This record gives sequence, C-alpha cells and structure tokens, in this order.
Amino acid sequence: MGTRYEDQPPEHWAGPESLDPTPVWKQFALIGIFLFLGLVVLAGVAAFAAAPQLVAPPALVPGDRLVLSTAELPAVGAAPKRFGPPLVDDAHAFWLSRLSRTEVVAFRGLWTDQLGRVCPVSWNDTLDNRPLRFFTAACKGSDLVLFNDRGEAGPGAPRGLDRYLVSVSDDRVIVNLSRLIVSSERIPAPPSP
Repeated sequence: MGTRYEDQPPEHWAGPESLDPTPVWKQFALIGIFLFLGLVVLAGVAAFAAAPQLVAPPALVPGDRLVLSTAELPAVGAAPKRFGPPLVDDAHAFWLSRLSRTEVVAFRGLWTDQLGRVCPVSWNDTLDNRPLRFFTAACKGSDLVLFNDRGEAGPGAPRGLDRYLVSVSDDRVIVNLSRLIVSSERIPAPPSP
C-alpha cells in the first residue's frame, strides 16, 4: 500500500458529507450566541458586585452583605449598637462599634465556648455601679465570660469575639455577614525555665 490516495482501499475514503463545511452563517450564529451568553453572565456578576452601592440603606443584598447608613455608626467611645431581627436573623446578629476614627468593627452577637455551647453576647456599661466598658457572653451552666471593648478575651476566656468583615465608604457601611473572622484561641505559654 502506498501513501497516495489512489492507493488506499475505498473503505478508507471519506464520504462526500465530510467535505461539506459548516455554513458560514451557522458559525456566525454560534459565535453570536456565545458572546450574548457571556455578556449576560458579565452583567449578572456586575449587578451582584454593585448591589451594595445601588440600594438604599438599610438593606440586605445578595451575598449576605448588610448595607447601613454611616449615620448608624456609633461615635468613637460610645456604646456599640446591636443589629439583629428584622434586618438579620439571630444567628447573624452583631454589635457595630467604632474603636477609633478609622477603625470600625462588627462583633458577632454569639460566641462559642470550649464545649461548643453557643452563648449570646451583650454589652455592659457598668460593673458594681462603676463605669466600665465591656462585652459579656452568658453561657448556660457557667460563669459570665468577659471581653474588653475591642472584643479581646478577658480573664477565663479562651478566645476573643468573632468579627464580620466591615467596609466603610463616604455614605454607607457594608457588613459582610458571609465573612466571619474567627478569633484565634488563646493558649497559655509554658513556664520559662
């Protein structure tokens, strides 16, 4: 058998339908359909990303992002403000606090202890009728767990309060409820020799 097409047996020959290319109009239609679908996907992603800038606060937008007005921000040194139902469910409730002129945090309204118990977090202005600023977590069957106003663990607390990701712009505060920043566990160092 040679390598020329005349030398090949007829059963190896391609039929006449293999020589018929796809018409050009079908190729253009296919490219047009794919371009249109790509633009639809791009528009959907853009609308999803821009949603916090398009809605009027307060609003919960796709992606579990809560949009609030900057007027909702407490002043520096003021008591934190709790946000819960009806804006967000109890599992996503949080305390919004302004620690400094440039630092805004959202502490989760629930805290989990070492045994896995979920404990509600509350804010306290006084202790024994003396002014003091701190958070407490009340777990059933145990003592109150204390945290300072920055959410850091106090005596007896294995870890601090969890936070949500917060961003502040000129006229709005966006709390991303799908981005929980879990506080690391505080482990005592071994005694030095």
